[in-house]
Amino acid sequence: MKFNCLIVDDEPIAQQILEKYISQIDALQLVGKCSNAFEALNILHREKIDVLFLDIKMPSLTGLDLLKTLQNPPKVILTTAFSEFGAESYEYGITDYLLKPIPFERFLKAVNKILIAQYTPLATTQTEEKAEEPIFMFFKADKKIHKNYFTDILFVEGSGNYVKIHTLNEKPLMVLDKLTELQDKLPKKQFIRVHKSFIINVLHIQKIEGNMIKIEDKVIPISATFKPNLEALIQDNQ
Repeated sequence: MKFNCLIVDDEPIAQQILEKYISQIDALQLVGKCSNAFEALNILHREKIDVLFLDIKMPSLTGLDLLKTLQNPPKVILTTAFSEFGAESYEYGITDYLLKPIPFERFLKAVNKILIAQYTPLATTQTEEKAEEPIFMFFKADKKIHKNYFTDILFVEGSGNYVKIHTLNEKPLMVLDKLTELQDKLPKKQFIRVHKSFIINVLHIQKIEGNMIKIEDKVIPISATFKPNLEALIQDNQ
């Protein structure tokens, strides 16, 4: 499966760098390049775009303004030289936020968030190895065995000897397990402990403000004990 990509950036050098990076990943296919949001809208109306590499600061219409006009936007990876837009940009449901100049390793990390979520092979420039880590887990609840994909789990809430699994499309599952023990079973790159009672899926973070994280319609506290883990995660993804 190929992911159709569109680059929207008013800097020719930035376009060239992104085009080079995209060409090195077999799962990506560049459909077009444009220097402003109006050109991008024309292409988005004509072509099926899966991944949008979008600069924020552009003349006439900014990247964030463009996102506001899209009813069903593709996966969006923002690219910018201005770090102050980071917190605001996640309110638009973007996949990632890249600061220029963008190293290839950081670009690859952002793209893999999309590829892994679609259960495709991990992108790599050297091999064609597939992801070996499991992508789902079975939970026993309500006298049934439930299969949940890790990408569908929003967060896990601990309560004594039980945990509540909050997911995208189903009601929460009450599972007999301790939060600490369950944490060891979850993919460490995708799930992080932010509070004694909460483990979150980093793919579903919408906004971080102060000591609170917003995921869907839930606001989750960040405790001082686990805040360094979250700060390290944010640092690794900037």
